[in-house]
Amino acid sequence: MLNKKINPLDFDSNVAIGVGLPFNAASGGFKLNYVTEDQIHSNLKNLLLTMKGERVMHPTFGTDLYKLMFEPGAESILEEQATTTIQAAVSEWMGFVTVKQVQAAMNGNILNLLVSYEVKELDISKILNLTVKV
Repeated sequence: MLNKKINPLDFDSNVAIGVGLPFNAASGGFKLNYVTEDQIHSNLKNLLLTMKGERVMHPTFGTDLYKLMFEPGAESILEEQATTTIQAAVSEWMGFVTVKQVQAAMNGNILNLLVSYEVKELDISKILNLTVKV
């Protein structure tokens, strides 16, 4: 059995760890995360939906998922390229996360992704279901 590490902030229900996604104007704009597992999920979603070069002062933050959607003949190697860009971004910006599998499919101008990942230190294993629209 693994020695599971637990973030001490997870025990304090009055202390938010970070901001969740998506933002929602109807609920005041921000959804707060109070559990580390939820914040990791939100951070991963933010990383994957950000285009490289979009974030000021961090030109390598993000992925090239949007570019893949416009590559000629991309559907035949889409999953391979999506896996490569996702793994590179996660390795650089969220090194504690291990991407286990990426499933990618195009449907017109929509890229559907299923990203299976784990955080061994926290005994987390989840799937991020992501839709990228142009």
